[in-house]
Amino acid sequence: MFPIAAAVDRALHRLYAVCGAIAAIAIVALAMLVAASIISRLLGVYVGGLTEGAGYAMATAGSFGLAYTFGSGGHIRVDLVLGMLSTRARSGAELIAMILTTAAILYLAWFMVRMVRISFEYGDLSDGSDGLPLWLPQLPAAIGFCVFALALLHHLINYCLTGKMPWTRPGENFLSDDGTK
Repeated sequence: MFPIAAAVDRALHRLYAVCGAIAAIAIVALAMLVAASIISRLLGVYVGGLTEGAGYAMATAGSFGLAYTFGSGGHIRVDLVLGMLSTRARSGAELIAMILTTAAILYLAWFMVRMVRISFEYGDLSDGSDGLPLWLPQLPAAIGFCVFALALLHHLINYCLTGKMPWTRPGENFLSDDGTK
C-alpha cells in the first residue's frame, strides 16, 4: 500500500473511532434523558423537551454508530447462502452487495443533507414542546450517514484493491468455507 493510502486509511479509521465515541456519548445522554423523564413524571413535574431530546440522542447514536460498527465488523450479517458459495462466487456476491449497499447509503446521506438544508431554509420547527429548529437535530444524523457512506466507499475501494473483506471475520459463518457445518 502506498504511504499516502496508508495515512488516509489510518485517518479514516480514527474518524470512525471518533464517531463511535460520539455514539457512545449520545447513548449516555439518551439514558440520562429517559431517566430524567421518568423521575420528573414520578415527582409530578413536567419538564418539556425530554422526550424530544431522547429521540434526538437516539438518532445521533444510531447514525454515528454505523461507520464505527461497520469498520469493526459488528454489523449483523446473514451468511447462510454466502457460506455455501465457492470462493469466487462469494467474492462476486460480496462485491455486488457492497456496491448496492454503498449506493443506497450514498443516496440516503444525500437525502439527509438535503433534508437538513430544506429544514434550515424554511425554518421548520419541532412539533414537540421544545420548539427547536429541526435542522439542529437533523444535522448530526446527516453527518453520521455521510460518514457511514464514506466508510462503505472506503471499504469497497479497499476490497476492490486488496480482495480483503474487513467487514467479516474468519469463522463467523454458519457454514465453513468448504460448505460443511
